[in-house]
Amino acid sequence: MSISTTEAHAAELHRQAIVIDGHSDILVPVTDNKMKLADRVEVPDPATWKPPMGMFSSTEEQFNFPAHAGYFGPMAQYDVPRFLEGGVTAQVCTIYIEDEYLDGSLKRGLQMALQLHRASEHDDRFDVITSIEDIHRVKRAGACGGILSLEGCEALGSEVDFLDIYHKLGLRMASLTHCRRNVFADGPQGNDIQTGGLTQRGKLAIKRMNQLGVVVDLVHINDVGMWEILELTTSPVVLSHSSHTNFPATDPERLSPLGMPRPQLVLPRDREKLKALAANGGVLGIIWFSKEDLHDVVSDIETAIEVMGPDHVGLGSDLYGLELAPKGLEDIAKVPAITRALVARGHSDDVVLKVLGGNYLRVFDQVWRR
Repeated sequence: MSISTTEAHAAELHRQAIVIDGHSDILVPVTDNKMKLADRVEVPDPATWKPPMGMFSSTEEQFNFPAHAGYFGPMAQYDVPRFLEGGVTAQVCTIYIEDEYLDGSLKRGLQMALQLHRASEHDDRFDVITSIEDIHRVKRAGACGGILSLEGCEALGSEVDFLDIYHKLGLRMASLTHCRRNVFADGPQGNDIQTGGLTQRGKLAIKRMNQLGVVVDLVHINDVGMWEILELTTSPVVLSHSSHTNFPATDPERLSPLGMPRPQLVLPRDREKLKALAANGGVLGIIWFSKEDLHDVVSDIETAIEVMGPDHVGLGSDLYGLELAPKGLEDIAKVPAITRALVARGHSDDVVLKVLGGNYLRVFDQVWRR
């Protein structure tokens, strides 16, 4: 195909696709009243922006974000206008409890869930997605929606039963941990901290997620916990945002240059984990955060397809800060560039549609209760 024919075909394929992205932290600035999800948000250029007087560092000791990213986070990278511009059908919107809110984690989690519902109530272009039917409905309407997720179960306090409450509020995906240890399991933590696996509460949480129809997310769990979850779960799982090719193969638990634990998956080195995820029927969401450019992200997608097969690869953008976004994929509105690149590289329509969202849709259809 000529360049113009390829681009036209990619554009039409993207219009047909159900596009699902596996991770965003956009509920953090929304809940902090820094933005409204309905508005297209712009932020100052990181190259010229100066931090406000008295700005203090985050209490998140695990992270060392540039000042601009630490202040604005994923603002100007996710919002309803950008979802619509990028043809995104469903965006996973996670509840993540920052260190300063741990003493009131249940309250903070409920506030974040509330903000997702308020965004839906005040914007007929956006809905809270809780079923497969919702996904198809917003697609037909040319609208978009958010899927509520937990990135770490701190928002439950210490009560497994509170999964039921969050499920009634729309929770459809959850990981036990972020990077730190909690009452459910150990995260990867880094800095040579010795970590274990799941606690008894963590095992009960996995069982209850399976019963409720909440997709278990393996993200930010350590190796021991990952294998324990794969053994315990009775449903397909996801790893919503992970995998890198640009980290050394040695010392995977040590800190990366940004001060964060190295990814739990490094392509294509961690074939055993990748094949286990595929054998479970699960999906790996390819991360965009901290990648160099569009080419790097698409290359990771292709490597994952090579190792796992095309039925187990999806999108997991996790954009957080313009300085840390890949060139060509600075915000979620740029997702059609992935479609164009995959088509140009000769991938079939079926494979492209699976990566864009079809694989997540299959897992949701298998796990979510009707």
